[in-house]
Amino acid sequence: ILAVDDSPSMRMLLKSSLTAQGFAVENAEDGVEGLAQARSCPPDLIITDINMPRMDGLELIEAVRADAALRHLPVLV
Repeated sequence: ILAVDDSPSMRMLLKSSLTAQGFAVENAEDGVEGLAQARSCPPDLIITDINMPRMDGLELIEAVRADAALRHLPVLV
């Protein structure tokens, strides 16, 4: 799972909660970083915030849907 959020506390909460349930979780601070991580190692799921600097969640979703290798990924907002 790739968790994309500019809030360090939210990233920590998501990682802690999901790893406790047995999921592997990677974090990204914004859409730019999240998209780069998704392209280098595609996750099974992306969880994203909407309001973030550089690339917001909606722009991230657009970029993921435009990428043939990633467009199948489920995205939770």
